[in-house]
Amino acid sequence: DYPKLGLAWDEPQDWTRYSLLCTRLRVTSDNPNVLEKHIALVFYDDKTRREDLPDKPMAQQVIHHLIPVGQWIELRDWLTSLNRSTIRQVHVYIYELGPLEAHSYTWEFAQMQLQEITERTAVFGGEVYGAGQLVGRRGKPMGRVATNDGLQLVVGDAGDVGLVLDGKQVGAAGAAPTGLIIRDVAAGHAPVMVGGKLQRRGQEIVQTVRLEKLALGVEATYRSRGSYIEVAGTVENLTLRDRAVTIAFALPVARGNWRWWDSISQYREPGEAHELTTLETGMEWGFGGAHSKYPLCALSQPGRAGLSLAIRMDEPVVHRIGYNASLGLLYIEFDFGFPGYVTMDGKEVPARELKDRPLAKAPFRLLLYRHDPQWGFRSALERYYSFFPEFFEKRVTREGGWYVWGNVADTSGAIEAGFGFHWGPGGPDAVKWDNEHGLLALNYIESEFYQQTMGDFDREP
Repeated sequence: DYPKLGLAWDEPQDWTRYSLLCTRLRVTSDNPNVLEKHIALVFYDDKTRREDLPDKPMAQQVIHHLIPVGQWIELRDWLTSLNRSTIRQVHVYIYELGPLEAHSYTWEFAQMQLQEITERTAVFGGEVYGAGQLVGRRGKPMGRVATNDGLQLVVGDAGDVGLVLDGKQVGAAGAAPTGLIIRDVAAGHAPVMVGGKLQRRGQEIVQTVRLEKLALGVEATYRSRGSYIEVAGTVENLTLRDRAVTIAFALPVARGNWRWWDSISQYREPGEAHELTTLETGMEWGFGGAHSKYPLCALSQPGRAGLSLAIRMDEPVVHRIGYNASLGLLYIEFDFGFPGYVTMDGKEVPARELKDRPLAKAPFRLLLYRHDPQWGFRSALERYYSFFPEFFEKRVTREGGWYVWGNVADTSGAIEAGFGFHWGPGGPDAVKWDNEHGLLALNYIESEFYQQTMGDFDREP
């Protein structure tokens, strides 16, 4: 059996009022080659059973994490997708997935706490704040940026934003913060609107601010790219301290029957969930080790509106896109780490003194566009493809599966089975066979490494 911790109750526990499980843990190992460990939190609800099995056991409702070794990690797991009105058991599986070599390791748990979300609290970016901590401001409209298909971003002089689609207001700034929002993550502060000075420059709107209390500078430009609206700018660390900063752009959307798409075929409606996201977790970077699975999102309201936020795929960033149903916001977040000093030629040099401040100033860029709400994510993807066809250029002339190693000639029926590519052919004869039969023979490489053979030696060189 897999090693695990467990709790069980004689009487079912009603957890429906709890939305979040906060866990603080650490795993350490005596082997420096062990870099990460898997863990799974498993919840058993008495009313959620496997009806397809003879004894109808309680179904496993699972939350997985990949935990980096050697540091305290804080997990924030939303429980809103779980059935939890009659919880009978909770297991924590300390997975061991076939170690390459024998080693010992230790798990430490400092906290496992259920958190209740009430009218006195608010959720944004997966974090819980007091309702009075997330404060919006609404200024006077000072300009608009529009696409060529009826989408308008209305910018206020307080840095707030609103949305107009085909002449009808889809969302307006209100009690929640909108526009550019920034957070000093290490300090634990709630996000605040960037605000600052906004002015028109031709067809563009420029926003600049120096946030003295946060010791951060922000510059941003709002412009139309024809088919989409672009907001691009920089965040600058004004100190010589190491910083962890998240900047977000939040777009107000009116309450309604919005659908959040997780893929081209699956969508969710909010229900009791405060936020909807499609994230990959367990990463060793970004806030909470999470980032969005896709470079874009699709939020659709059938018959009315389809909205998408996106990044460019040729500008690598750690980002998260989400829909906050409680606050009525569609948002995108960017995470940045700023070093106060860097080591150059054996000396500690302030990052702000480097030419152009590449480690003290970080760029960000987001796209806003509309899609056909009847087609949801498919339409959002189709439009994204049209914006950046160079990202999706097809460079092969045939389709097919991957055959790995050896010689395809040794596998009867490989062509009929649909193989089109041969990864790592086993020699010249294998490559020759591939060429004669229309398979694409490809060398095995690890593109992230540079490897150079030094030959074979029968003694120490």
